[in-house]
Amino acid sequence: MKVEIVKVDKNGRIYLPASLRKKFGNGPFYIVERDNEIVLIPIRKKIEKYYGIFRGKNLSAEEMDKIIEEETEKLLREEL
Repeated sequence: MKVEIVKVDKNGRIYLPASLRKKFGNGPFYIVERDNEIVLIPIRKKIEKYYGIFRGKNLSAEEMDKIIEEETEKLLREEL
């Protein structure tokens, strides 16, 4: 595990070191508060498998939101 030290600027921004940006890109990330930690979890690759899952299905916006919420919770549990 590699450890980097970063600061939060007065606007709340965190600047990721170049080595981490090369490895993980510019996001998007889930930000998870866990115990006394803040954890960034890259989501781009995980979420790509869900592209087009609603195509051809007659779902309401509420039904789609519920499915998205459930799948997001599953992904977060897998990561933590």
